[in-house]
Amino acid sequence: MNAFHTLRVRGKNEDFTLPDFELFTLVLSALEWRKHNGFIKLVTDSIGEKYLYKCGLSEVWDKTEVILDEIDTLGINEDMFWAGAKIYALSRQDAPSVMIDLDFILWKAMEFDDYGRDIAVIHREDIYEPVYPPKNFFLFRDDWHLPNWLDWSVRPCNGALVYFGSPRFMREYTHFALEFMQKAKDTGDRLSYMVFIEQRWMAMCAEHLGLTIHEFSTLEGLFDGKQKYFTHVWGYKQRLRDNPKEAADYCRKCVGRLRHDFPGFAEKLKSYVWAGKYMAE
Repeated sequence: MNAFHTLRVRGKNEDFTLPDFELFTLVLSALEWRKHNGFIKLVTDSIGEKYLYKCGLSEVWDKTEVILDEIDTLGINEDMFWAGAKIYALSRQDAPSVMIDLDFILWKAMEFDDYGRDIAVIHREDIYEPVYPPKNFFLFRDDWHLPNWLDWSVRPCNGALVYFGSPRFMREYTHFALEFMQKAKDTGDRLSYMVFIEQRWMAMCAEHLGLTIHEFSTLEGLFDGKQKYFTHVWGYKQRLRDNPKEAADYCRKCVGRLRHDFPGFAEKLKSYVWAGKYMAE
């Protein structure tokens, strides 16, 4: 199954860096996907490509696609729509395809063909404010407005890993999402606008097209300790940013997993300062 990661460097930030724990996570995300599920590409911009090459990570993906510089011409406020690049990257892919976040690791093979030609997500989410506000919360320019046929009762989809089996769904989802981001007023909101267009609209779009959404897990299943298929670091990242010792311990654990699953690549990483400092024998 084809998959893609997205790395966007917002602005012309030649000094862009990621924390070490994020680099180790994205390495495991890509390599474990290749091991269990097949092809994965990185969709990035020119600065992101140079940065990952400098970190010794160009070989992590089967292919690198440098197309995200094009977003600069779309008039999207990327401070508000910080994951907008992921939607743009999706608009340039062919179905079937899996969109996977850099902080999401899938440890086992998944039989995506079992989920038909529609859509599959890790889990659905409950509708609660302020994350998912009502329709009248959103403001737009040029008299643009949300269509009346949107069903505000459908539960949003988590967007950390999404299987897109339907080309029609992929086209409808990305076309509307890009237009939404272009027409949204600059309110400074960095939560509700982004999660609406990435996650709530995803569910609304599937409902509108009469497509079935398959869930790999449930919200309850994420916390009962029983599932062993995936790790999503999203909720843990701020804690790692705030606790350098815990972040270093996390990096050493990642090194241990790399040495076990991908010893050849782990050996190559030793020569890079960012990774080698966690690899002392």
